[in-house]
Amino acid sequence: MIKTFIKRILNWGSPDKYVRELHEKKGYLEAYAAHTDARVAEGDAKRAIGGSWEKMGPLQFDFLVKNGLLPEHKMLDIGCGTLRGGMHFVKYLNPGNYTGFDISAEAIKFGKELVLKEGLGEKKPNLVVSEKMNLKFEEFGGQTFDFFLAQSVLTHLPPEPIEECFANIGKLMHANSVFFFTYFGGDRYRHFSIEDFCYPFAHFESLGKEYGFSVRDRSDDYPHLIGQKMMEVRKL
Repeated sequence: MIKTFIKRILNWGSPDKYVRELHEKKGYLEAYAAHTDARVAEGDAKRAIGGSWEKMGPLQFDFLVKNGLLPEHKMLDIGCGTLRGGMHFVKYLNPGNYTGFDISAEAIKFGKELVLKEGLGEKKPNLVVSEKMNLKFEEFGGQTFDFFLAQSVLTHLPPEPIEECFANIGKLMHANSVFFFTYFGGDRYRHFSIEDFCYPFAHFESLGKEYGFSVRDRSDDYPHLIGQKMMEVRKL
């Protein structure tokens, strides 16, 4: 009954109207989480985080493996969603080495169910809901990771959470850690749809200088389906 009601809401008139009303009533990340929760709950778990599971999951996985990801490495998948890429990493990494992190409780719930459905419970992935809905990474105090990935996350973030990410992610990085993320590129900052943003490379370059990171464009090595650019971030 609830799923049918949510589906009906999402299909009323323009979906943009529903999403705009969410953003008028809530803070940005809270509204984004509610939108994702609704889409997952009404049975749209794959499209809720961008679809293209058959191509995007392997693309993420192959890129990180080519860049040195080994089964013994520990990985933090920021904005893991419903495990489009996560399932590939869970299968590959040693037990307990995959951590997925998302603001959508429904996405994390779906991910946990998917892990069990695929018979991967023994891999013991750590799937975490960001209950505070920020990028301070307080849930991981004292932990460090070798690889970080934020696929299609900064594409949906305004400047403030992105700076919060740069200000805090270093706490989880050791000298050889690497953080990869995708973004929509442009010659200037632009909020071009309700939940989509584009940035010039210089924006991230500036944040890198401020918070002690080297920032490198890796887009030529990452043929994203809709042209998202790939960035590599390391501690100086």
